[in-house]
Amino acid sequence: MTQEEFDEISKWQKETFGQATPLSKLAHLLQEVVELKDALVNEKENPTSTNFNKVRMEYADCFFLLFGSAAAYGFSHQNICDAVQEKYEINKIRKWGKPDENGVVNHVKE
Repeated sequence: MTQEEFDEISKWQKETFGQATPLSKLAHLLQEVVELKDALVNEKENPTSTNFNKVRMEYADCFFLLFGSAAAYGFSHQNICDAVQEKYEINKIRKWGKPDENGVVNHVKE
């Protein structure tokens, strides 16, 4: 997401959902993550262009809410980009375990 897109979407969210807080946006995000999971399962079982597009739109909803929560908290586009880069550098040097029964891999805590 570009700086301009971030600013435009953040402004629209504030105007449209002015009462929303960083936490309320995350509560909504949890609902959207379930919808994304369901869409992914459905698309895997029935791979159609319609189902693929549903997955795309659910990802977009999740990103809107995550970035919206960050913006409502006071983070700028640059703050988020910097944090992502910093966390990426941290993750690159971590040791990672084996996938669990769900395929989730966590870093090894030392």
